[in-house]
Formats: sequence, C-alpha cells, structure tokens
Amino acid sequence: MPPEPPAGVTPIVREAARVVLIDGRGRVLLFLWDDERLDVRPLWITPGGGLDPGESHEEAARRELWEEAGIDAAPGPCVWQRRHVFRFGDRWLEQRERYFLLQVAAVEVRDEHRTEPERTALLRHRLWPVDEIASSREWFAPRRLAELLPPLLRGDLPAAPIEIGV
Repeated sequence: MPPEPPAGVTPIVREAARVVLIDGRGRVLLFLWDDERLDVRPLWITPGGGLDPGESHEEAARRELWEEAGIDAAPGPCVWQRRHVFRFGDRWLEQRERYFLLQVAAVEVRDEHRTEPERTALLRHRLWPVDEIASSREWFAPRRLAELLPPLLRGDLPAAPIEIGV
C-alpha cells in the first residue's frame, strides 16, 4: 500500500509530465534516479518532471526530454496517467503525472542540458527491454511498467489515457 501523509498534513499538488520513449528495438529509455530525499532509492524512471508556471503538460514533456536526454522531439499521445502521493524530504507531494508516448528509431542521450538537481540525481540511463524489466529486482516507476508496455509496443494505444496506479 502506498504511503499516506500523517493526519492533518495536506500534500502539495504537483502536476508533472513524463515521456515513455521507445526505440526501434522495443526498448524503453529509463533513468536511474537516486535522491536522498526519497524513501525508495534508487528508482528507474521515465524522463519527465514538474510543470513550470503556465506550461502545458505537452510543453513540459518536451522540455524535460530536452533537459534530461538532449532529445528535441514533440511527444505523441498521452497514454497513461497516475496520481502518486509520496514523501520528498520533509514535504508530502501529490504528483499528478501524464505519460506521453514517443517512438523513435534510435536514441542518443546527451546530458549537457540538465539542471543541477538532475545532474546530481540522474545517475545513468539505460534502454530497457520489457522482459528485463519484468525479471529485474530493481525498483521502477510506475511499478507495473513491465505489464503496461506490451500494448504500446504492439501499437494498441488507448483511446483515452488509462489510470495506471502507483
């Protein structure tokens, strides 16, 4: 069961956008994120992050992909969404994420556009095949990533974003 804040503590709502980037070989780009303010670490995540003021989810997804991976591409459709409540240092956040699909032939990650916190917390990247995610003992977000990816790889995109849970 996901953690919940103590009684009387209202989490700060944070809108976020993430990119499910899949290469021509059916692998998904993930970053190993390790931040001492997290309870679960390290954690493999898709590129993405919080929206800047006045920014749309689509704009944030594109900006985050550029900052974290050096890839300048417009994300495709929003395929997933999730709400995740977690402790981040001494604060509780309610992160509302939208996941956008982007399929590319090949991936070349460059890190020169990362912010200082990203340079510290994003330890490395990897293109993961689904079967290796499924058999790994590593932590992934979302937790059900291995079962969520196959429909996307087959081209079975949802008509509307699906709720994927934690």
